[in-house]
Amino acid sequence: MKTKPIRSEIDINAPADTIWGVIMDMEKYHEWNPFTPRITLKNSDIAVGTEFDLDCQMTDTQYLKNEHEVVLVLEPEKYTFCMGTSRTKGRPGIKSFRWQICEPLDNNNTHFINYEEFHGILSPLVYLLYRKKLKIAFDNYCRVLKQRVEDN
Repeated sequence: MKTKPIRSEIDINAPADTIWGVIMDMEKYHEWNPFTPRITLKNSDIAVGTEFDLDCQMTDTQYLKNEHEVVLVLEPEKYTFCMGTSRTKGRPGIKSFRWQICEPLDNNNTHFINYEEFHGILSPLVYLLYRKKLKIAFDNYCRVLKQRVEDN
């Protein structure tokens, strides 16, 4: 079973390479990303299959700690990245796919897309419980990413 993606988009006044560099520098997420204040990578090499833990600040009062994720797609030449529920440590009945895509508009402007989709028998329940919270968090993520890139 699959649900409708939860999606946020924003135009950023910067080249796709610059935005991609910020997104891929996960060790610095704590400096600017209120949605994901902690990511624990075993090393800085990010590749398909790399598993890691992260924390998500869903709302002012809801903090999800030690979520287990895995890199599912990494296509730097297309500025496309997807992470999702760890296939070895994840939860039964639900798989998530969080996509981040930089679409160059021209040499100095990029359309950034951030969305998550859920698959599995529990996806309707997860969608019902988290859709509004994730939409707010993703909109904020896009805004702070834009600010981070444009202010540097």
